[in-house]
Amino acid sequence: MIELAPHNPYGLTIASPVIAAAGSLGDVVGVARWLGLQRADADHGLGAIISSTVTMSGRRGQPQLLATPAGTLYHHGGFSLGVRQVRERLAPRWATYHVPILVSLAGPDAAAVASDLNDTPGIAGFELALPALTAVEAAQRVSAVRQATVLPLLVRLPGELPDPVAVATACAAAGADALALIGGMPGCMPQPSGELVYGRLGGPAIFPIALRIVASVATTVQVPVIGMGGVTTPAHAQAMLRAGARAVALASALVTDLRRGQTIAGSLRGDNFKSETI
Repeated sequence: MIELAPHNPYGLTIASPVIAAAGSLGDVVGVARWLGLQRADADHGLGAIISSTVTMSGRRGQPQLLATPAGTLYHHGGFSLGVRQVRERLAPRWATYHVPILVSLAGPDAAAVASDLNDTPGIAGFELALPALTAVEAAQRVSAVRQATVLPLLVRLPGELPDPVAVATACAAAGADALALIGGMPGCMPQPSGELVYGRLGGPAIFPIALRIVASVATTVQVPVIGMGGVTTPAHAQAMLRAGARAVALASALVTDLRRGQTIAGSLRGDNFKSETI
C-alpha cells in the first residue's frame, strides 16, 4: 500500500503505484465494466483514477487526440463534466468501485467546484491542474482550493515552468498533499486542412523532460511526487520511482491501451522490479 496524502486526515491510500491521469478514462463509468472496477479481485493495475475535468456547469466540446512522431497532442476542445452530472449520476457509481476516484479541477471555478463536491460520497479527493504560473500565483490558487475542501488535494504542474522546484515548493506550502508532474508540454499539429491545433504534447517525446523535473522536485519537497509525462513502458515507470516519485500516472498510454496499467503495475511488484532498458 502507498500513502499519497500522509499529512491529510482522510489520507489517500492506493494499492498500486500506477494512476490513471486526468481524463485518460473519461468519466470512468464508461470503462468500469471492462476494467472490472466493481470487483475487488480485478487485476487492472490501477491504484487510483482521476476523472475528466469538472467545472460548475460543464461544457460541451470536441476533444481531439492527434498522433505525432513520438507521442500525442491532446486538445480538450472546451469539454468538461458538470458538478450536477458528477453529483447525481457519476459519483454514486464511483462509490461502488474498488479504486479511489479523484476529480480533476481547472480554471477559475476550481475552488467552487471543490466546495460543492467536498461531501459527495464516491469522491476520494481532487487534482488541481495548474497552468504555467509564478510560485506566488500557484500558491494562491492552491490555497483557495485547500480552503474549499478537506479531502486529499493533488496539484498537477505543467512542464514549461521556468523554475519547477520553486513552484512545487510553493504549492506544497500552500496545502497540496501531493504533486503530479509534468502535465505535458505545449505544442501544435496541423490538420489535413492546414489549420493548426494547439494542445498539450504527451508520450515518449517528453519523458526525458518529465524525468528531470521529477528528480529535481522529489529531492526538494516534503510531499509525495507522482511522476507523469511520457510514461508508457515498465522501464519508464521504474525510472520515475528511482528518481523519487512515489507513484506514476499514465495518460496517452492508457488512451491507446487499457491494459497498459496492468502491464506496468505488474513490472513494479516485488521481484519483478528490475532494471529495464528505456
